[in-house]
Amino acid sequence: MINVNPSTHTYEKKESFLFIYSGYHFFFGVLVHLYSIPNIFFVYLNDTSRLFAILLWGSYFIVSAISAYVHYRFSDNIRLATYSFVFTAGLWSMVAINLYGIQALVDQPFYQELYINLLWIQLLFILFSWIKWIPVRTRERIARIVTIILGAFFIFHLLGSFASTKGMGINAFLFGKEVAVALIWPGIALFLTGFWTRLIMAAGIDLDITPEERARRMAEEKAREEAQKRKPSEEMLSSGRYLEYGELDYYIAEGISSYREKGSKTFEDVEFLYVENGVRYFNRLDWTPTKEMILYKENGQWYCQTTGQEPERVLLPEHLEEEKQEFEVDKREYLEQAIEYRRIVPYFVAIPSDIDESEIDRG
Repeated sequence: MINVNPSTHTYEKKESFLFIYSGYHFFFGVLVHLYSIPNIFFVYLNDTSRLFAILLWGSYFIVSAISAYVHYRFSDNIRLATYSFVFTAGLWSMVAINLYGIQALVDQPFYQELYINLLWIQLLFILFSWIKWIPVRTRERIARIVTIILGAFFIFHLLGSFASTKGMGINAFLFGKEVAVALIWPGIALFLTGFWTRLIMAAGIDLDITPEERARRMAEEKAREEAQKRKPSEEMLSSGRYLEYGELDYYIAEGISSYREKGSKTFEDVEFLYVENGVRYFNRLDWTPTKEMILYKENGQWYCQTTGQEPERVLLPEHLEEEKQEFEVDKREYLEQAIEYRRIVPYFVAIPSDIDESEIDRG
C-alpha cells in the first residue's frame, strides 16, 4: 500500500476561493458594510432602518459567496466573472447607497421625496438598457447621455459643495445655506448610485452585442486608428498628385475602407455597404449626418462622389481589381446581414418593398 500525502492542490484551490470571497465580501462590499454596520450596532433611527440594514448585510454574505464561487469556478470566462461582479457589488452597493441617501435626508422631506423620484428614474434607465428588442445602438446613445448627465452633475455638485461649506456658491444661492450643507453627502450618494446605474446599463447592453458585431467594432476601431496615422506618400506629395486625385484603400478591415479627399492630407473611415449595377455604395462615417458615397468606373478612371458634391478622380490599390469580388455583397445580402446581425442601415439606403422595414435598424 502506498501512503499518499494530502494533495496541496485542494488546499490551493480552497485558499484561492477564500481569497476571491474575501475580495468580493470585504473590498467590493465596502459600501454595504459602511451602511449596515453602523445602522445595526451603533445608530438607531427606527426598527425599519435597522431591519433593512440586517437584511442587506445578511443577504450580501450569501450573494458574495455565490459570485465568488462563479468567479472561482469559471475563472477563464472573464465576461461571466464581470457580470457576476456587477450583479453582486453593483446592485447591493446601489441599495446601500440609496438607503443612506434617503436616511440622510430624513430632516428634508421635500428633497428626500425628490431623491426617491430620481432613484425611480435610474431604475427605468436600467430596465431600458436590458430590454432586448430595443436596438443596441439606441440603448448606447441613451447610456452616453446618462454619462454626460452624470459627469455634469459631479462637476456641479463638487464645486457647489466646496463653496457650500463656506456659505457661498450656487448651491447656497439656490437652496439656502443650511439645505446646501445638508445636501452635500446625499448628493455624493446620488452620484455613486448613478455611477453604478451606468455600469449596470453597460452590462445589459454588452450582453446583446453579438460576436460578429463585436468583431466588426474592433475592426472599425483598428481601421480608424490606422487611418489617423496615415498620410499621402512622399511621392504623391512631391508630385502634387494629391491635389488631383483622392485615394480609397478599399476594405482594409472587415467592412471598413479608408478614404482621402482630393487635396486633403488626412484619411477618414468609410464603410462599404453593397454593390449594385457595378456601382459600389459607401457610408462616410465621420460625417454628421452620415452621407452616401459611391464608387464607379468611367472611361477607365475610378471616381468617388459624395451626396451633394461633384465626383472626383480617385486612386485605388493595384490589387483591388482582382480581389474586390471576394468580399463584395449585393444590396439584398447586405440588408439580410444587417437584419441578422442587427446592424444600423443608413437612412439613404432605400428598402425594397418585399423586405419588412420594421426589421431594419435605422439607428
